[in-house]
Amino acid sequence: MEQSIKGEYIKIEKAVGFSLKRIRKGYSKERILRELRKFNKKLKLKGKILNEEDIFEIARNRIRAKEKFGEFAAKLFFDEDGLRYSTPPSVAEYRAKRLKTNSIADVSCGVGSQLVYFAKESEKAVGVELDRKRAYIAKLNLMAMGEDAEIIVGDALSEEIIKQIDAEIVFSDPSRPPQEEVRSLENLEPPPEKVIERYSKITSKIAFELPPQLPPERIPIEGEKEYTSLNFRLNRLALYCNELAECELSAVSIPSMERVTNEIERIQPVSDGIKDFLHEVDFTIIKAGLLPNLLGKLDLHADIVIDDGKRVILSSNTRSSSNFVKDYFVEEVCNFSFSEINDKLKKLRAGKITLRFSLPPSDYWEVRTKLESGLEGEEWLYLFKKEEKAIIARLLD
Repeated sequence: MEQSIKGEYIKIEKAVGFSLKRIRKGYSKERILRELRKFNKKLKLKGKILNEEDIFEIARNRIRAKEKFGEFAAKLFFDEDGLRYSTPPSVAEYRAKRLKTNSIADVSCGVGSQLVYFAKESEKAVGVELDRKRAYIAKLNLMAMGEDAEIIVGDALSEEIIKQIDAEIVFSDPSRPPQEEVRSLENLEPPPEKVIERYSKITSKIAFELPPQLPPERIPIEGEKEYTSLNFRLNRLALYCNELAECELSAVSIPSMERVTNEIERIQPVSDGIKDFLHEVDFTIIKAGLLPNLLGKLDLHADIVIDDGKRVILSSNTRSSSNFVKDYFVEEVCNFSFSEINDKLKKLRAGKITLRFSLPPSDYWEVRTKLESGLEGEEWLYLFKKEEKAIIARLLD
């Protein structure tokens, strides 16, 4: 990494800020680039690695990054793919704490969103990135967050790079095609099997981020498969090899840090009727195949009411106590008839209703509008569908 980056960091930040102001004013891209070229000349920003197009892209992505990175978005740097695949801060922090060590190497560090937290938690962190521009952006992000790590530009699988790595733990978050009908390990770069083969001479402690859509049975590498939920949504899948593995399968809920593993006693759900409570299960648990373990942990004997491939809804006569579960109280069960449902909603003093069953997106608001016709109450209720039955429920805190 060129030493000049330290001098250019402030200039690049000014150029990004310059672009941001004009984006927010609604200027066209062409006008912003034209004005940015003049501005950069005044700054004496040479643009050896990042040109005006790159700076404009970083500014635009800084706006988009707010949802994912919150307050940190205002000072971070992303290209398009860097933002799409960057690890959210709370997940990156969790991963860094779990892998805390004296020295760690992130051998496919991208724009450095995970590397920043490795640098924060471990004594020494090194990042390897094949793309020179992304390696440069990773260094900018380290500076922005006040952390320090060495960045090596090159092919992580080459002997030349491997000779420069001295780490207790090797971590890899390989790149993947944006669109892929069925996620697999074959199209990841660098391939996890190759990373294990090349870096096993350095350490046996190797971990990966893998596409979270992969079910455990399609991961041929031995180790702990840990599925991560962020705010009740499947977000990440980590694979911890050898000594890093604590079990075979696990799921963790962030920010609560609740954890479920395959070693917990299992209670199998059954198929029966609708009871007093509905339990919507975080799909992270379903993907990991840990539903019986979750029920065992909660000592919850529940029935499967809905399993449509998108959601699993259980029912029982007791509330649950898990961040992997959303509980609802069943208010009414009736035939799935618009008029009958609408009548029940009026009696329950409903004002709004959320549909919790599958239907074409184009039909959602038409159906909801019909069901909400004439509602004047204040309650916000939820509607589930089991075959020809409608279940009206209230979400519990």
